[in-house]
Amino acid sequence: MISNLIALPYEIARRPVAAVGERLPETVANRVGLALGSADKVAGALLRNPALTRRGGEEIDRASRFLEATRLEEEAERKREQAQETAAATRSEAAAKRASAQERAADGLEDADAVEARGKQEAERRADEAAARKKAAAAKRAAARKTAAEQRRQSAESAADAKQKSAQRRATAQLDDAREDQRSAQETRAEADQLDELVDAKKGERRQR
Repeated sequence: MISNLIALPYEIARRPVAAVGERLPETVANRVGLALGSADKVAGALLRNPALTRRGGEEIDRASRFLEATRLEEEAERKREQAQETAAATRSEAAAKRASAQERAADGLEDADAVEARGKQEAERRADEAAARKKAAAAKRAAARKTAAEQRRQSAESAADAKQKSAQRRATAQLDDAREDQRSAQETRAEADQLDELVDAKKGERRQR
């Protein structure tokens, strides 16, 4: 009861402001409502009046939602206008580019044959260079294969010569050994013959006696 009595002067002071706000444009009215809601919450807290505080919160919530919706609508409208301006600028730019491209195409028709001829010459030059590189690479590979084959041939001949010389050395050594054996055999036979002669001589001497 006392809280309500204390709140009465506040309500009396608030009414003219609320009445003025109702006659204002909706956006301004909601801004006034947001201010009144904030004042209601402060007054409700000071006067310990829950109903006043609740009303302030509801007023703030309603006004805030409206102002947010209004802001979003204004932003959407601004974006639509920007999109329209961008589309118009893009169309103008595209038209200018088309006109420029058509003009360049018209000017370029006279040089098309020359450009094509230069392109063909460049392609032929590159083809000739590529063929020359391939030919040089093939010749280099052939030379390398020939060198490798010659090296293998020389290695094979060297190995064959070495084997032949080794065989000749072994044959010579064997021949020398055979000659040495023959000489030894001859010396042995000569010694045996001398011994036989000596034996025969001794036998003759004994007979004479």
